[in-house]
Amino acid sequence: MNQQHQPHGGQIIDLQSTPPIRALTGKYRRNGKLQSCEPCRRSKLRCDHVVPACGRCVRRRCADQCIYHPNPLSQVRRVVWGGVCPVTSTNDEASVVNIVQSVETTRTESPSIITPPTWLPRPAEAVPREVHRAASAPPLHLRGEASRTGRQFLGETSLASIFADGLGGCDSASPDLSFSHTQKIRLSHDRIVQGCKALSFLKDNSSILRLVSRWYEICEDEGCVCLEPIMKEWLRGLSIHHGDVLRDQDPEKIGRLVDLLWRNTQTSLVFDAKATATQWARLGTGPNLRWEVIGLMAAIAGQSASTPEPFGQFSKKHDLAHPSFPRQMNEVSEACLSFARECEVLGDMYVWLLMENYCLTSMVKGEHSHTVYTQGGEIISSAIAMGLHQGVKAEDGLPFFLAETRKRLFSQTYIMEIGMASFLGRPPRISYRYCNLQQPLDLSVTQVALEGDELALVLAGLDDNGFNTAGKIWRVTWSRTWLGCAPEREAILDLAIGHYTRDEIIRNASDIQSRGDRYRENLPSWIKGVLDGPLDVEGRMPKEILYMTVMRQLLRANDLLLQRVLIRKAGASSEKLIHIARSILQDILLMSQRHSLGALFQTDIASLLAVQGMRSAAVIAVELLNQEQLPVYPKDPLLPRSQTIQDLSVFAARLGAIDPADGSFVICDQGRKVITYILDRILSPPAAPDRHQSYLAPTIPGDQHQQQMSIDVPMNDPTQGLGLQMSGVMDPTMADLNFGIDVPFLGADNDFMQWLENMDWERMTQ
Repeated sequence: MNQQHQPHGGQIIDLQSTPPIRALTGKYRRNGKLQSCEPCRRSKLRCDHVVPACGRCVRRRCADQCIYHPNPLSQVRRVVWGGVCPVTSTNDEASVVNIVQSVETTRTESPSIITPPTWLPRPAEAVPREVHRAASAPPLHLRGEASRTGRQFLGETSLASIFADGLGGCDSASPDLSFSHTQKIRLSHDRIVQGCKALSFLKDNSSILRLVSRWYEICEDEGCVCLEPIMKEWLRGLSIHHGDVLRDQDPEKIGRLVDLLWRNTQTSLVFDAKATATQWARLGTGPNLRWEVIGLMAAIAGQSASTPEPFGQFSKKHDLAHPSFPRQMNEVSEACLSFARECEVLGDMYVWLLMENYCLTSMVKGEHSHTVYTQGGEIISSAIAMGLHQGVKAEDGLPFFLAETRKRLFSQTYIMEIGMASFLGRPPRISYRYCNLQQPLDLSVTQVALEGDELALVLAGLDDNGFNTAGKIWRVTWSRTWLGCAPEREAILDLAIGHYTRDEIIRNASDIQSRGDRYRENLPSWIKGVLDGPLDVEGRMPKEILYMTVMRQLLRANDLLLQRVLIRKAGASSEKLIHIARSILQDILLMSQRHSLGALFQTDIASLLAVQGMRSAAVIAVELLNQEQLPVYPKDPLLPRSQTIQDLSVFAARLGAIDPADGSFVICDQGRKVITYILDRILSPPAAPDRHQSYLAPTIPGDQHQQQMSIDVPMNDPTQGLGLQMSGVMDPTMADLNFGIDVPFLGADNDFMQWLENMDWERMTQ
């Protein structure tokens, strides 16, 4: 079977292991048109005039019959151009390939491109050759023929699996159904104009370079899916090969650059397991520049521009500090994504662009945006199409840095989806039940790009579970910790939105908590200290402090959501829920007070306030209001009145300080209004008789049958180990949470958000 890949620059690598191929010089007919090969001429089919064999003959496996006869009486002249280009296959087996060089220029090019002619080799030899296409033949990127794109995953129930089982011993003759066939893009004037517009932001290439470099500096090389050494090589190749064209913005030259980008993006990357990060990066820059790389530069520049005054006066002069700049970069990255989608070449660079564009869109529009939600679904779809959910295997033949990057990418994809699903109260679009969740190694980005003895040395410094032993907290450290408890979060979400009986909920909740306790026990001691001990930030960099704060909330958020499910569906008491909510809120307040974090990571702080902070503050505020409305104030209340009011007031002030340009501003501003309203009710209570009448009997919204039902708990009730403290009747402190207005505080997060958006704030604040 013939296999063709297009590595870059319009090259076609033909892996056909046939005898030496003849090369024919292009000849014209009397009408001025190029001569077609004999099979295409006899079949009256369109020929692409490629020598030594046209594309149609190659696909029909009749390349040996593909000959050109400008004149039937003439003698065919045989010319072979020699050149050696060994390519190693992904399974590390040396293979010899034949290369057909696509040259869209005239014959006046430098002779160094072509090697001198040689004699025909013996039939037993397989020597790579490099030849010219016919000068008047249609360009390769405009051919309306089917071409192969990146390999896509097909599972057990697919046609490929059926054929593979049935054709077991006939692999050499069986078709490869794991490749998708797409039509080559025809470049129209509109596409060229759109491409030129997308490239216009690189006119000030040096400023974009400084902006991207600063983001890696702020994040300490840990803020992006794209490794810093790879991005540096991309930027270097862009500046050397295309810097003058981008700076001058000459329409003709920019148009040719756009044409090059389209051709390169339609080709798949070819590399082997020995490729270094720098070598792999060169497949996407310089003469091999791709739309995915341009989009990644724009997405990372937009994230960097979200930080205050990236370059001081310099940035203001170039309008890079303007609030609209991140949105402009978001539009550029979206445009590059649309170009890459049209090319339909699925690969690592494409999925990297999806992830970085998702992060930028979250900064611009907020995590509650439907655009962000749909973009997350595209990342999941692409990751599954690449087979990342099956894990990275040794037979994939990937370089170490790329194998680790794929593990990191898929782990981030899964935890991103589970976090988003629990935030919105929606079913997850990917489940651990169908995935091989491989933990990436706890290495820094710099260490991932190492090779040889240096790489072996850092790998020896990891423990048996893959964690580093130096106590360093990187992005991957947070990702590994989150990935370990994400399946429990998914199970909690299943309990919250699924249909289970009370006994099933209690039994499943006990199993979830047991798994969480076992996972916590197996963590390294220094990570346990981060999760359970005091927040020790002495000597830590700002990014480490941010990761530590987020890591501390992972298991606590699981516990809080589990308690909410038990209260709503099993009638549990609220003591444990209140304790967890207070600990989360204290951490969020302490982190928000650190000005170094607020200056560098405004969007991250806003996201934490909107998700973890709002969730815990809502529970505390409602509990405090119900506590104030009790006919007899408890002697030992769950919440100390003065301290709780102070904490909620400070938290409301933090919400009010969010930049209106931030994507989380809307939800933070609405939450601030709710908490302010509750504090006003508490600090300006009604008269005593009205206060007594305002107390409502314990109810469970949506379940009137349980209002009169008493709950009998046997002595061996499994809830005893969950901290449920079941009582004879529903806990009055958490039963009525509406305090005169219809608000589902103990429902799913999306219910709370929907209520926020529908509330008449003007009427309430009057």
